[in-house]
Amino acid sequence: MRWFFFVGAFLFSSIAIGQEKNLPESSLLKEERLFSDLESVRKIDDKIHERLPVVLNYQMQGGIFTMPSARMVDEGSVSLGFSYLPPYHVYGVAFQYFDHVELSGNYWVFKGISESNFGHLGFGDDAERSVNIKVALLRKEDGIAFLPTFALGLNDFLGTRRFHSFYAVATQDFLRENLELTLGWGCGRIGGFFGGMIWSPFRQKNHLLKGISFAIEYDANNYKHHLPEHPLGKSVRCRINAGMHYQIQPGVRFSVSSLRGKEVAALAAFDYNIGKVKGLFPKYKDPPLYTSPVDVEPLGEGRCEEEMAKEFCHAFHGQGIELMSLYLRIDVEKKKHLWMKVNNVAYREEAVVRERIERLCSSITPGDIVTITVVVEADGLMVHEYFFRTSDLKRLAKKEVGDYEMSLLAPMREVSPIPSPYTDALLYQRKKSIWLWTLRPGFLSYFGSTTGKFKYDLSLITGPQGYLMDQIYYDLCASYIISSSTKSMGCRDVLNPSYLLRVRSDTIHYNQKQSLHIQRAFLQKQWNCGEGFFARSSLGYFEIAYAGAAIEALYYSVSSPWAVGFEIAALLKRKYSGIFFQRKVAKLSANNILHHVPYVGIQCFLELYYDLRPLQTYFRVSLGQFLARDKGIRLEWTRYFSSGFHFSLWYAVTDGGDRVNGKRYYDKGFAFSLPLDWFMNKSSRSKIGYGMAAWLRDVGARAQTGKPLFPTIHEERENLN
Repeated sequence: MRWFFFVGAFLFSSIAIGQEKNLPESSLLKEERLFSDLESVRKIDDKIHERLPVVLNYQMQGGIFTMPSARMVDEGSVSLGFSYLPPYHVYGVAFQYFDHVELSGNYWVFKGISESNFGHLGFGDDAERSVNIKVALLRKEDGIAFLPTFALGLNDFLGTRRFHSFYAVATQDFLRENLELTLGWGCGRIGGFFGGMIWSPFRQKNHLLKGISFAIEYDANNYKHHLPEHPLGKSVRCRINAGMHYQIQPGVRFSVSSLRGKEVAALAAFDYNIGKVKGLFPKYKDPPLYTSPVDVEPLGEGRCEEEMAKEFCHAFHGQGIELMSLYLRIDVEKKKHLWMKVNNVAYREEAVVRERIERLCSSITPGDIVTITVVVEADGLMVHEYFFRTSDLKRLAKKEVGDYEMSLLAPMREVSPIPSPYTDALLYQRKKSIWLWTLRPGFLSYFGSTTGKFKYDLSLITGPQGYLMDQIYYDLCASYIISSSTKSMGCRDVLNPSYLLRVRSDTIHYNQKQSLHIQRAFLQKQWNCGEGFFARSSLGYFEIAYAGAAIEALYYSVSSPWAVGFEIAALLKRKYSGIFFQRKVAKLSANNILHHVPYVGIQCFLELYYDLRPLQTYFRVSLGQFLARDKGIRLEWTRYFSSGFHFSLWYAVTDGGDRVNGKRYYDKGFAFSLPLDWFMNKSSRSKIGYGMAAWLRDVGARAQTGKPLFPTIHEERENLN
């Protein structure tokens, strides 16, 4: 493309000189300098964004083979893989949380070494879980192309930390040579200096060899003196590992190399950018933006109020949005205004809903209407509203203003009071759906059982949801286990017994006692109290283990990234089968005798939220009392992406005093949810999710209490464009 800039600059300069022969010489020099500067900027920008292929090591990190590099994949990418790393089998997963933060986890299996405590019971070979993090302090993409990428990392920084390491690493690429050099230093399992080189000679070719990269590294792992190392992995004949990587687009990776001068190691992995995906199928069943018929005739004999209401009703329904009520208000100056409430039943993004509302209202609003107020409702809760001047909508229809200008002219704002039917004309009203039947899979997983490394419950979950008397939301949901491997599991940790009330660690008993369960059967009423204040009350069976009553209050203004709330719930422990309750729960005494104590759970929290919108992440801080009557604080960090994918991490610190492997244990884990419409040919607001704690314990445990307010409001206000 360089010739394009030179030709353009020459033609522009020739025209300018021809038209203005008396142009001062200084002006001509300025023009030449401008084009020279533009060419320099283009070269720098190309150099910043051009990069070599990112290679993953055997632990699913940006790296070489056994050593890490400072490189990272694109933000939002998820990688899954298996490494044959004699004498280990390593299962790995990685997630690029931010463009500067890489998270990864590994499950190491010590082949041929039986687990010392439970190997004979069916656990089999010894195993270790590890969690790793790498943070880039400087990336080439930050804008300084000539400096190396520099990162700090921690491997296996939680739990028993058998593979713990800290390292600092720098990586420099040489694009013309298709070469990448890495140099780093570590302590822990990685002992001292390490480095390596990756050469991708065919990266700019268009044939099957394009994805091949050759690599060599100096392996600094302290195999011989690292005590937790597999006995068969301590011997090192050569610290130089050499081999190749092969990437098949999109997202399939293979690697093979020498290992310790004695073995051959290999990796097979798959990666996919889950943060940018638009779905597996095009949304061809979504209706196009409203364009016709256009009807702006004023209200009167030719267009009565009832006819206008029907037009709005049918038009909104065709857009996947339901019109719930429509009022006509005439002020003291005889000017006409519309107030309407619509229910978003299909779309996940605020910008999509807003655009459809604007296009529709600009096409069929009568010419004598001065303003339109549109209140958006989601899950039975009025979340926010838009206030449009009809003159602005007409300018939008004529393309005199665009979407950005409209967002400034009619910003999202708090919901105004509902008009009174005594002073304003109610033109249309409909009730919410009494029921909507859903069917989805359910999946529970358990790691580290004494009788096996991995256990699961696979079920079908189904039932109706809807509204009673147009005001009260209900959720009736049943599950049936279709496949399970948990029959041999127990809820007591033999090596690390818990002395807290057994409020969560006995979850396994519910699915063992019977296959059919009433998962949820609760009622909930929600209110928008105005000025950013919201409230809800819930009653019934909230989850498979708990039922009770809960109330929640929340302040969450449309103009603020902050939210603050309070929740309190009184809960009863459900029996392992049926619909009745346990009056007592189990508790292990100090002398390891199991007894039962009376129990009513009081769960209460002061909640603080902060939405860091530029980074598409929000924080949640919960301070209060948990199910086992331990008190403390729970921190959550949720990252949301333009695809609708949400990923959360949590960590709870309480006074429960629980101990695991001789150390005080605090509840921690991760959860994610992904939109159901990824697998559909039309838009949907439904999601499916999965979560897992590092250890199934009773400390820091909390129960579900219905549909919480903040996620409902936040997801409806999300604008991810």
